[in-house]
Amino acid sequence: MASVDLERLFQQLYLQNQRHDSQQALCAALQEEGCLASTRVIEAFSAVDRQHFLEEGCEDAYTNAPVRLGDLHQSAPSVYGNALEALELSRPDLSFLNVGSGTGYFSALVAQLIGPCALHVGLERKESLVKHAREKCTSLGLCNIQFICGNCYRIEVDSSIKFDRIYVGAGAHRDARFLWKLLKPGGIIVGPFQDEGSDSQTLLKAKRVDGNKFCVSPQTAVSYAWLVRPDEQAETRVTPGSLTDSLGAFSPQVNKIILKGPEWGHSNSSLFPWSFRRTVVYLHWASHRVHGSLLGRLPWECWCRHILPWLAFDAFEPRLPEPQDEPGIACATCGNPRACLACSRCRSVRYCDRGCQQRHWPSHKSDCKKLAKGTAADKQAEQ
Repeated sequence: MASVDLERLFQQLYLQNQRHDSQQALCAALQEEGCLASTRVIEAFSAVDRQHFLEEGCEDAYTNAPVRLGDLHQSAPSVYGNALEALELSRPDLSFLNVGSGTGYFSALVAQLIGPCALHVGLERKESLVKHAREKCTSLGLCNIQFICGNCYRIEVDSSIKFDRIYVGAGAHRDARFLWKLLKPGGIIVGPFQDEGSDSQTLLKAKRVDGNKFCVSPQTAVSYAWLVRPDEQAETRVTPGSLTDSLGAFSPQVNKIILKGPEWGHSNSSLFPWSFRRTVVYLHWASHRVHGSLLGRLPWECWCRHILPWLAFDAFEPRLPEPQDEPGIACATCGNPRACLACSRCRSVRYCDRGCQQRHWPSHKSDCKKLAKGTAADKQAEQ
């Protein structure tokens, strides 16, 4: 028997052992394997039927394995279980961003943990999947999840709101770590990020500690399809009409996506952070009770119609100073300012990934040895 046929046989045997006949049976199996640990995560998996987000009659809906049906892709439920545990969704008001939201299944799981009134955004580059996720989540009563069509590489980080939790649902090259800057202080991002010096992936958990400092802990080795950069897309531009939700804005001049928060007076007040709601309560009290002051001179109607709606969703949240990009860390091949992969020999030049490094090697080869000697000499001098 050929090795390919033998591999298929073992795969079929594995899937038969992992296949179950209901969502509850799948949950029980995941608990036995230790993929689901906390009570709340177990309850979330029990509440959301995986079959609902796939094609009707899909044989692998209750199988602990990835599913690929045309554009409908889902990771193995055990991977989602590990991700939910790592995200630490301990409060019902945490804001959440799902990058590569796909079918909407993972967003529906998260909604069981953070509640229906939390700020919840899903970003997906395929418009057909955005429509699919909206329909499936709306039919479950999860109407507050905002699904936006766009490429995550086009997010304008400095102009976008920040989130408590972020999940990346596709393999993220090292240049995609700019997504970490979308975290609030103490926020957590979980996703399959590229390993140093290779094309393998590890499910990482990174917590924003202070400023641009992160505490990173690896969870497990995984293999996801890679995020697609804009220049690799067939649809090279995002159309304004595809962003139909209030939480997404499109800038045709620079082709960027700005993730916005809800607007006071036009959105559910429960979607706003406590700092914003507390400020509104104080302004309402002051406008009615503190006579003679500037607050008291403006009618409350003026605050509601002409001031509060213009304030940013996170206007009263603590701000983190964003350090400027360090000089000399642009990719030596394409000029990307967020290059993170250093030449392992000389440590003097940076690249986006292994592909950029290989393309630059013929011109860098002659200088690499000299630079490596210079770096070693500098270290000895410091000692």
